[in-house]
Amino acid sequence: MDLTLPQLLERLQDCDECQRIETKESKSALGTSVIETISAFSNEPDLGGGYLILGLRKNEDGSSKNRYSIVGVDDPDKIQCDLASVCRSAFNIQIRPQVSVELVDGKVVVIVFIAESFCRDKPVFIKKYGEEKGSYRRIGSSDQRCTSEDLDLLYQLRRQRPYETEVFPDASWEDIDPNALEEYRKLRAQIDSKASELLLDDKQLLLSLGHAIKKGEEVIPTIGGLLLFGSKAALRRTMPIEARIDYILVEGIEWVQNPLARYHSIEYREALITVMSRLHGQIMSDLPTKFQLKTGELQRSDIPSIPRDVIREALANALMHRDYRAGQAVQIIRYSNRIEFHNPGYSLKPFDELGQSGSFTRNVKIAGVFHDLKFAETKGTGITTMKKLMHEAGLSTPPLIETNRDYNKFNLLLLPHHLLDERNLRWLSQFRGLKLSESDMRALVFAHEIGAITNQDYRQINGAHTLAASSALRHLRDLGLLTMKGGGSETYYQPVPQIIENIDQGMNALREGTSHTNPPYKEGTSHTNPPYKEGTSHTNPLYKGLDAIPKGFPSLPPALKTRIINLKNRPPKKEIEDIIIKLCSLGTLHPVQIAKILNRNAKYLKNDFLAKMVKKGKLVYQYPDKPAHPQQAYRTNMNSLSNMQEAVTLEIEI
Repeated sequence: MDLTLPQLLERLQDCDECQRIETKESKSALGTSVIETISAFSNEPDLGGGYLILGLRKNEDGSSKNRYSIVGVDDPDKIQCDLASVCRSAFNIQIRPQVSVELVDGKVVVIVFIAESFCRDKPVFIKKYGEEKGSYRRIGSSDQRCTSEDLDLLYQLRRQRPYETEVFPDASWEDIDPNALEEYRKLRAQIDSKASELLLDDKQLLLSLGHAIKKGEEVIPTIGGLLLFGSKAALRRTMPIEARIDYILVEGIEWVQNPLARYHSIEYREALITVMSRLHGQIMSDLPTKFQLKTGELQRSDIPSIPRDVIREALANALMHRDYRAGQAVQIIRYSNRIEFHNPGYSLKPFDELGQSGSFTRNVKIAGVFHDLKFAETKGTGITTMKKLMHEAGLSTPPLIETNRDYNKFNLLLLPHHLLDERNLRWLSQFRGLKLSESDMRALVFAHEIGAITNQDYRQINGAHTLAASSALRHLRDLGLLTMKGGGSETYYQPVPQIIENIDQGMNALREGTSHTNPPYKEGTSHTNPPYKEGTSHTNPLYKGLDAIPKGFPSLPPALKTRIINLKNRPPKKEIEDIIIKLCSLGTLHPVQIAKILNRNAKYLKNDFLAKMVKKGKLVYQYPDKPAHPQQAYRTNMNSLSNMQEAVTLEIEI
């Protein structure tokens, strides 16, 4: 077990149950749900197993600081024996749990770690129910019975056949772009002019790289072959969204969904071999530069604010590690103060191990070509290389990573300046009375510049572990500087409106060369008027639904906010349906997210509303070809709305 009981309890109090932690009271018996959880932890791909804690009860009216009570188990020996018996005989394979017993305040708690089973052993199912009804997956914090699509996925993983090696039924050699093959030969010759594959003809070349197969006398490109060497027409036909890269330039530091807002978007859809150099050059030309005049030299040289090789690694990482099954495009967003790389496909490597040597590659054959052409560093060292180059360039803030398995995403953020530069230190001096630590200052600056800060963000900018980050962020919240949003694993913190206003006033004063004559905090005084008083709830119950809006989701129009706040316990179904349509017209949402915003049961909402709205054509799936996709989400089908004009007006109001 990697986590101790105090660490598990701390995470539960902070974030509630999550994908890797499940609690059961099990005071005198295991219960059926325990068996389902064991199957789910054993089956869920790439989860690495999960923790089952017996002897805890969830408080019905518990606050964020008191979610669970320890009730203990009456007979720990019996519970352990029952658990061992169930794991040995109740499933189609024998499961070997790791069990430990802890005494807390005179009560016994049993901690069970269930390891993820090997692909060859999946699906792990409850024998008496059979494979179809007895197999479970771990989706979010719940155990879900496997659908036929889930079982297909588990059997596919048995064969270990990567998606990049599959072939589209209508693919042919005519889908290959000769210019991409020529570019590959040119780049490969620059690195190794004697490379053996350069002696082969084009078809043999793709076969040798593993990006084509032979069917009789015909050579057919695989999905990986199309992505690397496919023509624009072929990519548009076979992967219209999956092969797309959106490069977006935004004026300012915030993403705005408003179609009238000032931003410029360039859409790329071409072979990875040719797009890498073009897109890399485009990004570098848009980055600010600083000039350097070395001693003894007569001419200045322009130095990019972020090293060229860092941008190259970030771009290569997004393209070769992304999940090409997901119906999403890669997004590269250039703000005035940062650049972000967003790609579908959570990190297969645990978050705490990112930056260490070793690699878990989703698209092995695509990555092989990237490494051969020096698009990316040696396997498993990309993040390490970026950190090293950023440090050598004098940039103290490392590349910041956000990876989320539930939403199948990986985001990389690069800051071209110091968080504690002279400008930021000057306005931070207003908070001297609070005696903020250097880590607190970095967190506060980051939250203002990016708009929010998460536990992962804090850990990366300050080198802290999970529990220390949670404690520090709660401290800043209690000081009245940050407000907590979301919940569970989706918790994030934003500067309170008063702080943003005061910061912006201070920054304007600094730009005008004057002092900030009315600082919110005077040196030597305490923070006497925090927005939240100690000992009170940090969330206004009237705004509970709004606090559940996920990070990065567009701002809701005032009228929609009012409707959500005033939603009754038993409103008309048409009212709920209308709010869902308007929410999903602003962006894609998962069922659990919609349920939290509307303060409704997720299962009830999915069965009674979402599924029916999809059938009626009012909503569409994010993954239309895989209705049971574990990261399935919903968005409004704009083509079917009779009140489309109202939805467009709603967007413009944001």
